[in-house]
Amino acid sequence: MDVTMPKWGMTMQAATLAEWYVSVGDRVVEGQPMARVESDKVDVDVEAPGAGVIAELLVLPGQDADVGEVIARITEGPASSGPA
Repeated sequence: MDVTMPKWGMTMQAATLAEWYVSVGDRVVEGQPMARVESDKVDVDVEAPGAGVIAELLVLPGQDADVGEVIARITEGPASSGPA
């Protein structure tokens, strides 16, 4: 599943990816903060849209991304392993 740059304001066109909290291969759960993004008006965490494993981080810290641009990919799968 794709993780895209969200839009927080009516005039927001792009934002800067400030920091990744996850790495490729990490397991995430839905709603888990993945990255901190900075715009001209706000600093916000981008959350995982679903559970799985981080497959790709497509935007490096310090780079800008347009609203709707894919910034990461998560492969679908359980967020935790082991006996239930």
